[in-house]
This record gives sequence, structure tokens and C-alpha cells, in this order.
Amino acid sequence: MTLNAATAALLTHAYAGIDLPADATKALHALHAAAAAFFTQDEKVKRVHGSDDFTYGFRPYGRQYSISPDRPDMNESFTYWADNPATVPHHDAPTVTPFLRALGDYWTVAAAITGNVLAELAAHYGHQPHAAPPFRDYSYLEINWYHPSDRDLLQDRHEDGHLLTLAVSDGPGLEIETGGRMNPVPVHDNRLLAMPGSLLTAMTGGDIPPLYHQVRNHRLPRRLTVLFLANPPLDRPVPPFVHREGQPIDIAHLARTSGAMFGLPEAPARPATHTSG
Repeated sequence: MTLNAATAALLTHAYAGIDLPADATKALHALHAAAAAFFTQDEKVKRVHGSDDFTYGFRPYGRQYSISPDRPDMNESFTYWADNPATVPHHDAPTVTPFLRALGDYWTVAAAITGNVLAELAAHYGHQPHAAPPFRDYSYLEINWYHPSDRDLLQDRHEDGHLLTLAVSDGPGLEIETGGRMNPVPVHDNRLLAMPGSLLTAMTGGDIPPLYHQVRNHRLPRRLTVLFLANPPLDRPVPPFVHREGQPIDIAHLARTSGAMFGLPEAPARPATHTSG
């Protein structure tokens, strides 16, 4: 599906598939390999590369949830903000540098796709493409590494609360809510699923609803998901593409506080950096 077709699908169906070209697929596969090497390290090693509030870098199993703290998501994760390795504690250590290089390479792919989609949406609502919210300094990649579990759902039904999520997994499990029921998403190694969040709903005056989804347990020995989570600016007011009565006006305020529904702290106005070594 081309980007123009993907944007049209978002407006029509509230989700879209986006095929990756060969070079982008190569970057994704390299990220899979680097992520597996990182997550299979000792827990103590991984925790060195996470911030105290779990916003940056490694986030241990059980720290995030989709509905309730007593049903944590069955995964560890790693967040890479604003294409800036310095947001990750001890970012120059050999235990994380190959992973950060792969994250940076794939960031270029995901950010280019996101930028085009947001520019096309801005144009759809009568704005110049440059009127799309600048997102690169406020967005992040999140890599989820799933644990074996006896639960039916590895993540409960939720929406992500961002502008847009670009998702791709290396195994089955993702289900999206369409037609009032949850339907499985086929696994592709070169196709992203574009999922709108409630911030995009607010930006479009309710035209694009958030895509609710969940992750079903297929009893895989491991499962890896790569997410690009696009945010608008968090340090200044952001007007919507179109304003309708009763709809939010300041999208940035919604963006800063949306993580609370997953047990996460308020998003930083600007990503912080951490010392190396």
C-alpha cells in the first residue's frame, strides 16, 4: 500500500498497512537481531540502561500495564527517544551500543513514513504540509520483548494514546478491533500496521477514531514487537488540524498525560539526556 493509500485508509478504516522497501526491511531485520542480543543479557546488565522513572531505555517486566496494575503487560521493553542515544543511561557501553545503532537506523525509516502521513493529513484538512506537528524530538521507538505466560492475553485491549503507532511483530498475536470484534493481524516481515491513537482522534476532530488492539498468547518461546510512537510537541500548545465543538484544543496537554493510563509518568516536555560511562 502506498503512503497516499495508507493515509486514505486511516481516514476510511482507522488503520492501514504500509509495505517497506528492501532497504527499510533490512534495517528492521538488523534491529530484530540487535534487540534479541540485548534482551537475552543478564537482568542486571539491562537495568543499567534504564532510567529510574522507566521513561528512557530499559523497562523491566511488570512495570507497564494496559488496563490495570494487577494485569501487567507480559513483556520487557526498551524506549529510544528522539533518535538520541544520550537519552539512554550509560549509552556508550558495549552492552547497548549495537542496539542503539540499529535503533537509529530504523528510526530513519519510521520517522520518514510518519512525517509523510502527517503531512498528507494536514493537506487533507486544508493546511500546508509543513503545518503538520513536528514530531521527531518528542517521539520514540519502543521494543517489546515478550515472556512466556499462561494468560490468554499478553496485553489487554487498549489504544496507545499517541498520534500514530507504526507496529510490526515477528510472530502472531496482535489483534485489532474492527466491526465490533477483535481480529488477528497477519504477520509480515516487511509490512507495518499504522494504528491511530486518541491524539490523532483529537487532531482530526473525531474523524479518525483510535484503534483498539490487544495481544493474544500463542505460547511462543519468545516474541518481539517494534513500535514507533509518534507524539506532537510536548513543550508548547499544539492546535488540531480541525476544531469541532466539544473537542480538545491543546493536543500537547493530552500527549503529556496519556501515559498515566498505562502506569507511566507524565511525558517529558523535552527528552532528557544521561551521562555515559
